[in-house]
Amino acid sequence: MKSIILLIALFLTTSMSAKTLTDLDGKKVTLPDVTDRVFGSSPPMNYLLYTLNPEKMIGLNFAAKNSNNSADEKFLNQKFLSLPVIGSFHGGGQSINLETLMTYKPQLVLVWQDDMLVQTVAREIEKTKIPTFMIPFREVNDMPNAFRLAGNAIGENKRGEVLAIYSQGIISEVHNSVSKLKPVRYYYAEGMDGLSTECDKSFHVEAMNFAGGENVHKCQQSGILGLEKISFETLLTYNPDVIIVQNSSVFFDLKNDPMWKNLRAVKSGHIHLVPVQPFNWIDRPPSFMRVLGIQWLAHLFHPKEYKVDLLKRTKEFYDLFLHVKLSDEQTKNLVGDK
Repeated sequence: MKSIILLIALFLTTSMSAKTLTDLDGKKVTLPDVTDRVFGSSPPMNYLLYTLNPEKMIGLNFAAKNSNNSADEKFLNQKFLSLPVIGSFHGGGQSINLETLMTYKPQLVLVWQDDMLVQTVAREIEKTKIPTFMIPFREVNDMPNAFRLAGNAIGENKRGEVLAIYSQGIISEVHNSVSKLKPVRYYYAEGMDGLSTECDKSFHVEAMNFAGGENVHKCQQSGILGLEKISFETLLTYNPDVIIVQNSSVFFDLKNDPMWKNLRAVKSGHIHLVPVQPFNWIDRPPSFMRVLGIQWLAHLFHPKEYKVDLLKRTKEFYDLFLHVKLSDEQTKNLVGDK
């Protein structure tokens, strides 16, 4: 796992009307002193903007409420829920139109540096002359630096630093707890039949790998969307110890399916549904929610070694990252089937 050198290649100078930043690629970006109209070119970047300051967002990549994210209004800023869908450069949603983007007058576009499409995205946005700033966000270890860099870019330095310090503490704790343990063999069940999944090195399973899991499906990711198809016969040969399910309706079907009951994970009750309120804790998109998601996963994979009060941690996370005070009942419902 690559190391992120905090604060490398980032400096900030101010004038009467502008500030100049230098991103990790050495590119200088000039912005207004006050940056309050920002767009993320990908879902991970827009969700990052949300936790820094949703009032500065101009639009979404796809509808807030979808099959992978509940977007429950109890947990979200009302402005966020009313934002227009501008689109994305990625599949699975509304394709972006650069002319449409320009009508919303963004002062800055955050670009996901580790995205498989990063060069295409950068070239397209460059045509508009809208300033772009690249943020590393693929790996769990990237997140503290991402909070700092994005916070500086949009004028939310203090907020970015608070989130960076908190997330680094959680990341270090999980790593120290599970890194020397034997990984737990897991299968990531996606799609309406549970037979779509991800390759072992895909960014879609980064949180699971970090939390002490080993993906049973070894392959090379064929595209940005992932969702590699396998047969049930292949899954039988894998016979994972834990199954992580993305879709709630599929989760209940799989638990009761006579064929799936032949799998070790189902027999032992180690089949779990990914929490999705208000955003997915793990993937689609891989967002800041992974700070909580890696704790949930580490507790599933290694409950004896990673002993934390997950209910308390969930309340803590929602308060800090989402400005939401959870009740005991809400917290239990959020944590899910475990």
